[in-house]
Amino acid sequence: MQMHSVERLDEYVVLIPAYNPDQALVTLVRELKETGFVHVIVVNDGSVETSQTVFDEVGKWVTTVLVHERNQGKGAALKTGIRHVVERFPGTHGVITVDADGQHLPEDVKSLYEAGVQRTHHLVMGCRDFSGAHIPFRSRFGNQMTRGVMLVGSGLRLKDTQTGLRAVPLRYAEQLLDVPGNRYEFEMNMLMFTKRWQVPIQQIPIQTVYVAENASSHFRPVIDSILIYRMFLAYSLSSVASFLLDISAYALFIFLLNPWFETTHVLIATVLARIISSLFNYVVNRKVVFDSKARRAMPKYFGLVGLQMTLSAGLVYVLFLVIRDGEVWIKVLVDSLLFVVNYYIQKRWIFKR
Repeated sequence: MQMHSVERLDEYVVLIPAYNPDQALVTLVRELKETGFVHVIVVNDGSVETSQTVFDEVGKWVTTVLVHERNQGKGAALKTGIRHVVERFPGTHGVITVDADGQHLPEDVKSLYEAGVQRTHHLVMGCRDFSGAHIPFRSRFGNQMTRGVMLVGSGLRLKDTQTGLRAVPLRYAEQLLDVPGNRYEFEMNMLMFTKRWQVPIQQIPIQTVYVAENASSHFRPVIDSILIYRMFLAYSLSSVASFLLDISAYALFIFLLNPWFETTHVLIATVLARIISSLFNYVVNRKVVFDSKARRAMPKYFGLVGLQMTLSAGLVYVLFLVIRDGEVWIKVLVDSLLFVVNYYIQKRWIFKR
């Protein structure tokens, strides 16, 4: 196998998770080697037997082919590869993850490599342009959804949250082994933890390539979307339950106190209802949603509750003085507006892992 004289790219290890790949993977690894990448690792994530001929060809080019006996998911395959790199290549800068379906071009992988060498503490992401007419609808829609969730959930403003082309510093890659998620949600969780660990992100543009309308993708729209948005969905459900408890308790106290107070019953009912619902919400968010072990979460949480209770009570009271009717509906409107702010503060400040 004769190779042309090319630049030696050995500061990063290229990692490719693969499940039932086709000849596009063979072409990819050959072109990566011809571009100059020295270390290329492929993880066979429990592919069917008919894919073995592809892996046999791939094995002629790559450094190592790691094998899962059964399919465990893209996240699990990435973790297997990252663990191998941490153990076997401790002197490198890190890992560049590349998808196996041919969507990532060798020249773009090299661009990430060069950016990673210059900024060794950054997570470098290859970001696609989703404005073109040739972009499959589910890819465009999925990116818009995850961009919105990422912005709300972590404050990160990213152009392409679903890109699999990422240059990960080795010191950060080792931490990723403890990040939850074994399927597509792992890549989303990676970004959440990037923000939490204060790892800087550099975004560089790459070419947008879709082969046969992205037909080779193993992404399951319903199941994998649920996994990706699990944390935000769990928070939403806990918040809805707390919201219903808060409104129900508020309505009950309004009914009981209204005969005794002209206007201040709104303030009293707000405080009593919020005490009840906040205790419920704290336990659910800490134990179920964020799985937090932060020792100082309770003082910060109830500090936030006090602030929000003051805002809620104040706004409800002022609006009630103006409208003079509909105490419950006024509270529903006010507390709905506070929902997103509440999630953002809890996620970033209170329930840190």
